[in-house]
Amino acid sequence: MIHVLLVDDHALFRESLARLLAVSSDIRITAQCGTVEEALHLIASRPFDLVLLDYELGDRRGNEVVAAARSSGFTGKILIVTVGLTLAEVRAMIGAGVSGIFLKNNSPELLIEAVHAVLRGETWMDPKYSTGIEEPATAEAARRARFTERDRQVLRGVFEGLANKEIAERLHVSESAIKASLQQLFSKTGVRTRSQLVRVALEHYRRELL
Repeated sequence: MIHVLLVDDHALFRESLARLLAVSSDIRITAQCGTVEEALHLIASRPFDLVLLDYELGDRRGNEVVAAARSSGFTGKILIVTVGLTLAEVRAMIGAGVSGIFLKNNSPELLIEAVHAVLRGETWMDPKYSTGIEEPATAEAARRARFTERDRQVLRGVFEGLANKEIAERLHVSESAIKASLQQLFSKTGVRTRSQLVRVALEHYRRELL
């Protein structure tokens, strides 16, 4: 039996997907939730073979779950189930250790196939991302990315010279959540260091921070 945690902030989608996956005799949705905090609590409290993880969780992002879960030693598979990602976000998620990207407009039968594939150790990649995924993100593409309110809060802390721990204390979140947010900002802006992030943000995203 494959024990699955389903993380999506839309309750109707969660319930519908759980019922659809019930047709497979070897897949069991052991638990489901809709927030980053709930997901991390469940991952820490019981074993799962697979996490089906939505990327958009309200004003938070699934990358926070991935970073914190891996940091805590979670070794199960993580499959992102989403309406869509940028290539930069796909690269960041694969680099963070997820087993693939599955788009929600595909069929439940295909999702079952994807679940079995990742549990065999394969990487499942939607054909939409099969070309160009190895290409470096262009600066133009990075500049088109939108910042979430969490992105802006973390950026303001970086501009003030605060350490990750200090930003985490200010926002009342874990330090691993801040690290995940920074990695997301690096991916969105096409940079690799804090100093580059500050420079690029000031050049291209000043209005985002007002």
